[in-house]
Amino acid sequence: MPNSSKKNTYASFGGHGVDVALVRADDLDKLSLEYFSQKNTPPGSQISVLDLGCGAGGHSVRMARVGLAVTAVDKHDFSKEFKILQEGLEKAQSLEFVCGDANNLLELLPNRSFDNAYMQRTLHYLKREDALSLLTNLHQIINDALFVSVMGIKSDAGKGYSGSDVDVDERFFRLSPESVGKYSIEEPVCLYDEAEFIGLLEEAGWKVEKCWSSAFGNIKAFCRH
Repeated sequence: MPNSSKKNTYASFGGHGVDVALVRADDLDKLSLEYFSQKNTPPGSQISVLDLGCGAGGHSVRMARVGLAVTAVDKHDFSKEFKILQEGLEKAQSLEFVCGDANNLLELLPNRSFDNAYMQRTLHYLKREDALSLLTNLHQIINDALFVSVMGIKSDAGKGYSGSDVDVDERFFRLSPESVGKYSIEEPVCLYDEAEFIGLLEEAGWKVEKCWSSAFGNIKAFCRH
């Protein structure tokens, strides 16, 4: 069932939380669009972006609308939703959907490379060792920047989280029953603090240009190759 607020209705898919990007753009979304708008591209060419854990394509279509060539990946099949989004674009080829598991990234997108990557509200669904593997694989196929976020251990959703005192390498637990009901996140998650998240990104080879916590306690980062 969708979760409701006073102003917006947020859809939830597959027990992986509400799809916020369908309703609004947050600070990381806006930062990515600002960054892409400042890039100079030769006439007739497009900046390519890999959107991992894209959901129903809320931010994927924002990026496509400003002229980016977007390849969106999710393990849930949103092909019908993307077909509708593509029909609303001037260039349908600017938005591609691939159904598959990001854990198999190099097999899923063989011999592909991209200028940038975008991954919101996705990485915390992996154990740290799997998140490290994914970020390392991303570093192999991304040429420029990565925009990424995770759920923070001090976030509202993290209240009552049983993994709070567990080492991050072993931290992979369900949220408290209250948070599961409030945020529609039913899968186990690995929550991070800022230092742990920066350490993860740097271990995978990324240079962290900026890292911050949102008003909700979630952690965002802008990284360069």
